[in-house]
Amino acid sequence: MKFMLMIIDDEKAEAALAPGEIEKIVAKHNEFGRQLRATGKYIDSRRLRFTNEATTIRQTAGGTTYVDGPFAESKEVLGGYYLIEANSKPEAIEWAKKLPYLEVGGVEVRPCRTGAQGHVPIRATNQYMTLFIVDSTKRMERDAVFNAIDRHYELSLELAAAGKFVSSRALEPPSAASTIRWKNGAHIVSDGPFAETREFIGGFFVIACDTKDEALKWAEQLSAANEACEVRPVWLPS
Repeated sequence: MKFMLMIIDDEKAEAALAPGEIEKIVAKHNEFGRQLRATGKYIDSRRLRFTNEATTIRQTAGGTTYVDGPFAESKEVLGGYYLIEANSKPEAIEWAKKLPYLEVGGVEVRPCRTGAQGHVPIRATNQYMTLFIVDSTKRMERDAVFNAIDRHYELSLELAAAGKFVSSRALEPPSAASTIRWKNGAHIVSDGPFAETREFIGGFFVIACDTKDEALKWAEQLSAANEACEVRPVWLPS
């Protein structure tokens, strides 16, 4: 089974850290990645840039709207993720407990559905994560679900043909999630997502584009089938 370990950050707390502290955290993530690879559990990981670089796309009666910032206004935001293989959710939770930087945030562990990893040469200089947002109060009819799956599959093929596709994944609903926090020297595991909100992340694409405007154009095709789509740059090694 595939699980997404979503790293939850307090951006103000992270920005206040000294450069040396950031380097220590990055080193711990590098070690975590080596452990995953050594056991064959690693699939993918990305660190996201801050939410002030995000743009959220929504389809309204008046047309397409673009709003600077993330889809949810919250102190805690998605800062990055690991996509791993695990035999069970308890195993995925045990891996999540090994992640650093839990003192000012947490980790949401959520099972994945369908998705793919790109295996074509990337022909762009930047990567962007496009998070498609779902409204938990709206129930999709069966035909609409399959139409959305087809649309995502066709978009994957189009992105791959253009050398833009990196990876994609659909996620189980928040009711399938568990959130891990570090408090008083111990891990606290609770059922449910890190944020209680009507709108939640239903899945993602990571795409390669030369500019954010280009990424937004691709993301418009995702937002048409969902409540919204947040586009945020990925933090690439310098």
